[in-house]
Amino acid sequence: MKGDLMGFNFKGKVAVVTGASRGIGEATVRQLDAGGANVVLVARSKDKMNEIVVELENESLVVDCDLSADRTIDLIRLRTMEKFEKIDILVNNAAVERNEPAHRATAQAIDETLLVNLRQAFMLCSVFAKDLFATKGNIVNVSSTAAAGAGGTQGAYAASKGGLNTLSKNLSNEWANKGVRVNSVAPGLCLTEMWEPTFELLGEENVLENFVKRVPLGKWGTPEEIANVICFLASDLASYVTGQIIRVDGGMLNI
Repeated sequence: MKGDLMGFNFKGKVAVVTGASRGIGEATVRQLDAGGANVVLVARSKDKMNEIVVELENESLVVDCDLSADRTIDLIRLRTMEKFEKIDILVNNAAVERNEPAHRATAQAIDETLLVNLRQAFMLCSVFAKDLFATKGNIVNVSSTAAAGAGGTQGAYAASKGGLNTLSKNLSNEWANKGVRVNSVAPGLCLTEMWEPTFELLGEENVLENFVKRVPLGKWGTPEEIANVICFLASDLASYVTGQIIRVDGGMLNI
């Protein structure tokens, strides 16, 4: 993994990563750690995070919680500050994905998607704001190319990610004078467990073969490829980058 770091140096940095137990979150945790960061892993799966932590090189912290519960926001900050006394990087990666026709969407499903994907990400930015001001830290929000709205059957998910992009731009302007950078990474087709419901609905082989036809590079992305861009934005190499939405989609939205 170290060979993928492109010179990233996170020594002395503390990073909080939500959705840290799998996929893009796990890949981001491992790359931040390989660059020297102390990482706070946030997710529901304590056992999976403990398995990851055993393989990390630097001191870390596991916070097992469900982001759909309000009290977890303050808990994440409390545990982080008790352990490391600061935060330099916040990666809002946790997400709920719904793939269903709009005419079948329920209020409960919409509310849960917007809560986890947008509201709680906003609240984490807010609760850590003064701590990030103190370190002149940065935030990376993990969005999606679905925010462009072209996919269909992902209304709530697309709306939540579009809102997250707007939030990144707004906070980048509001907090620039505090020295805090805020950016979004928008993955396209990326092989993670989030695709399992779609595989079950449409058939894994069918999805893998047909969806990729829309990607000029002709392949699905990997969690590590998304994590590379997240870590770039979180690093000092991106010290003059803020308010940006970086698509990592193999050129899919260029068509």
